[in-house]
Amino acid sequence: MASYIEDYALLSDMNTGALVSRAGSIDWFCAPRFDSGAVFAALLGERDSGRWLLAPLESVNPNPVEEIKIERSYRENTFVLQTVWSVGDASVRVTDFMPLAAGTSIVRNVEGLTGEVTMYNEFALRFDNGKTQPWVTRYEGVIDANGVPDPDESMLVGMAGPHALVFRGSPMPDGQPDQHAGTFTVTAGQNYVFTLSYFASNQNPPAPIDYPKALTYAEEQWSEWSSLYVDEVPEPTPTQSQPVVASEPEASTNPVPQVAPPATDVSVDAQSIEVTREVDSEVIEPSTQTISFEVDAATYEEFAQTSANPVVEEDDENAAFDAELREARLRSLLVLRALISRETGGLVASVTTSLPEVIGGKRNWDHRFAWLRDVAMAMDVTLAHGHERETAQLRNWMLRALANNPYKLHSVYGVAGEKDDLDRRLALTGYEGSQPVRSGNGSHSYFQGDALGQVLATFANLRRHGVGEDHLSWPLQQALLNSAVERIGEPDRSIWEMLGEPHVFTHSQAMLWAAFDAGVTAVTEHGMTGDAEVWAEARDRVAAEILEHGYNEEMNSFVQTYDGIHVDASLLQLAHIGFVAWDDPRMLGTVERIEAELMHSSGMIYRYINRDNIDGFEGQDNPHFGASLWLAEQYLRSGRTEDGRRLLRTVLDLSNDLGLMSSEYDFDLGRMSGNFPHVIPHIALIRAVEAL
Repeated sequence: MASYIEDYALLSDMNTGALVSRAGSIDWFCAPRFDSGAVFAALLGERDSGRWLLAPLESVNPNPVEEIKIERSYRENTFVLQTVWSVGDASVRVTDFMPLAAGTSIVRNVEGLTGEVTMYNEFALRFDNGKTQPWVTRYEGVIDANGVPDPDESMLVGMAGPHALVFRGSPMPDGQPDQHAGTFTVTAGQNYVFTLSYFASNQNPPAPIDYPKALTYAEEQWSEWSSLYVDEVPEPTPTQSQPVVASEPEASTNPVPQVAPPATDVSVDAQSIEVTREVDSEVIEPSTQTISFEVDAATYEEFAQTSANPVVEEDDENAAFDAELREARLRSLLVLRALISRETGGLVASVTTSLPEVIGGKRNWDHRFAWLRDVAMAMDVTLAHGHERETAQLRNWMLRALANNPYKLHSVYGVAGEKDDLDRRLALTGYEGSQPVRSGNGSHSYFQGDALGQVLATFANLRRHGVGEDHLSWPLQQALLNSAVERIGEPDRSIWEMLGEPHVFTHSQAMLWAAFDAGVTAVTEHGMTGDAEVWAEARDRVAAEILEHGYNEEMNSFVQTYDGIHVDASLLQLAHIGFVAWDDPRMLGTVERIEAELMHSSGMIYRYINRDNIDGFEGQDNPHFGASLWLAEQYLRSGRTEDGRRLLRTVLDLSNDLGLMSSEYDFDLGRMSGNFPHVIPHIALIRAVEAL
């Protein structure tokens, strides 16, 4: 059986990822991309579905004789995992990482610290999510003058169809038809390095990995990215809490909530951002267009000074907690980078598929895809924290993904911007028997107003920070805005992609409002061309309809669906997009309803209550990390500081020992549930900590 979800650590090479359990087993690894078939699929199957176990032999003994202790951590600001195993009085350290260079590899180094430890090394290679067992051939090293091959040059090559893997290391495990296994003894000062690399079977195996060089480069790359960490983000500009009428170019008597700057807004000198194009302006191929940002280093100089660990008084609990929060925010920023493909710029929601939102249930989804909403939210975060390269990558990916019929906008795309994907079932038993196990995501065809709105609101944020438009970006936005005019009041499946009957969701309509507002300000404030009057009328009409049908005066609360009487967590985004202010009485009333309807006794909240099977399934899913962090942000920005801190404390306590979160938490079982790690909780954590 696989380990508990929270017992896994993430390895990443920014193209794919692997999950390593506390027991030392790599139970999930897709190669060469996040969405490729799994080489190790024991997470969703059995041990013969593929895994790589490297741990002290005593730890796999059902009745260990020696006391075993495990301590693990990432090397500072990296995804280099170090696990120290103490077996009685002896100890070893296993260092796991994925090189950040060409190719796809996993490196595992065993280093003797004290005494003598017998290690167990077992791996079962598979392709196609555990379905295909490769043919494995052993190649010996160069024969010396005595006719003895060099054991350090030997390798195992597993091949099946287009796929191949090469395993290197000494001592080499013994081979069986379905797996390789062996033991070796490590004493203090000894080192054993093992590597596994994926390659196309019509190519030669890649050259051996230089362990010290690869490790140093990986550490430098992760540390370089995290060194741009902005420790203090300026507060958004204070605004009124009452709605105002629409501004020019078209006056209106419709009640339109005032536009409050998004919480991720950061004061960056527009003159310090220069947008360049690496192709000739006369002949432009969209597929080769690259947008790069050159940000004056001085802009972030003061922020760089604050990235060091703050001085904390021993008796000041709040200061100590704030330091912990800053570390959690940095880890969340690293998770965000780990889930962005360095080849395509696509951001996957998670490295896993089908980890159940309810253990044993059917809410199992493939999240190895890029949601427009997630990418847009991530762009706000990377821009706010000085990561101009990643912001450009995400922006370019989004433009390529959007380059299709604007009336057929998808909510989710493949890692390279693929337009759709079949939802297939995999022949795996599922995590703790949770079926189905999926490959692909059928939600690509759903219209979601929130995706369209989030994209256009993020482009507005880029413009506010001096990032200009080009031949592709603004025409695409214009087309999306014009298509959105025809989608006002259209039922959809909400941000939560519910499989029940479509409804007119208040949040979806509010995101259309944000889209139109972004279009109006592009024309009136940034000099872009477009139908500002049409968009202003649409914006005002949507606002009026929301206030008429999406707000219940008797309840003093916005509601989940038009003319409904219930709430969901997506309503917490209304203040974030500026539809109302954080302290607007209607927003505060909505928070009260959310607390009454959605709050778990822990203080975390559910995304929604599954009344009448609105999501297409029976029963209720678990409290949601991301939604709970949205509530924490709302608390903090509306003046409920202690409530916000308390909720942040709860979430941090439920994160795993490495600061990673899945999508949900099952309090009945005391365990995480859902795909892991998930990008939405980590983006939400960054925003909530910034609210402090």
